[in-house]
Amino acid sequence: MNSSLYAILKQHRFHWILVFSMCMVLVSRQGYSQQNPLFSQYMFNGLVINPAYTGSQESMIISASHRSQWSGLEGSPQTQTLTMHSPLKFTRSAAGVVFVHDQIAVTNQYTVYGTYAYRIPVSENAKLALGAQVGVTYYKSNLADVNVITPNGVPDPAFAGAESRYLPNLGIGAYYYSKSSYIGLSLPTLINNQWENQDAITQARQKRHYFLSAGHVFDLGQNLKLKPNVLLKWEEGGPFQYDLNANLLIHEVVWVGVSYRMDDSVDGLIQWNITKQLSFGYSYGYAISNIASIQRGTHELVLNYRIKRDKHIVFSPRYF
Repeated sequence: MNSSLYAILKQHRFHWILVFSMCMVLVSRQGYSQQNPLFSQYMFNGLVINPAYTGSQESMIISASHRSQWSGLEGSPQTQTLTMHSPLKFTRSAAGVVFVHDQIAVTNQYTVYGTYAYRIPVSENAKLALGAQVGVTYYKSNLADVNVITPNGVPDPAFAGAESRYLPNLGIGAYYYSKSSYIGLSLPTLINNQWENQDAITQARQKRHYFLSAGHVFDLGQNLKLKPNVLLKWEEGGPFQYDLNANLLIHEVVWVGVSYRMDDSVDGLIQWNITKQLSFGYSYGYAISNIASIQRGTHELVLNYRIKRDKHIVFSPRYF
């Protein structure tokens, strides 16, 4: 490594580690957007992007997911989530919890949020929910794993330890839903947290992300239903993005769908309603960005379970 390159790395070492964490194939702006992990099957668990989704399925729901983004590319993002939410008996309130682990190369982030929603009936079959969440994210980068070597042939002591931060945050959202339609607006992170001891060039901080989602179920006949979905995303100081999706429900048992994420990927997905309480989903994302040739696609697994709190409850089909 020549002396000029070494000087740049040392001067902006935290920025460098973020870029490295995206496998040195993305610009820093894209790396920051991973602060809100991406999900292909957001339409089956809206809690990961909107706290107002809490309790919307009128029963206790436990969901778990694993996402392996850009498989085959060393250090690519790996994300696991666990969510649980439920209406509170005899009230219009609902509460839940969200756990997220996101790893990109040597950087890990662990997030936990408590969620709350107040659901207001607006008609016989529709409700408007107003929600909020509060929690904390713990970031840790094991800089020693980068193994930066100085011009003298020895490891750079600036990369000998670890960088870590606790970043509290809160979010808000609104969610209107009926038996056949939904529309949601959310701001999952209100606080623009700054990293400590960072210069103006790196600008490493949590940025606000805005999400607008909507979908509708069209009845195509006795055994077929079509559900198109759209997700609009905007990051302060960053790009506008959109996801377009269409799912076909066959015999109330199997969802088959396809999604397009703006300038990023085309995804195929399938969800199987194993029982009225248990469902399993899988999606595969084919990259269409500039890293398509150096990775083997994105895999995402989702498991949802609805808990009967009363044996006399009869579950009705849920499409969102």
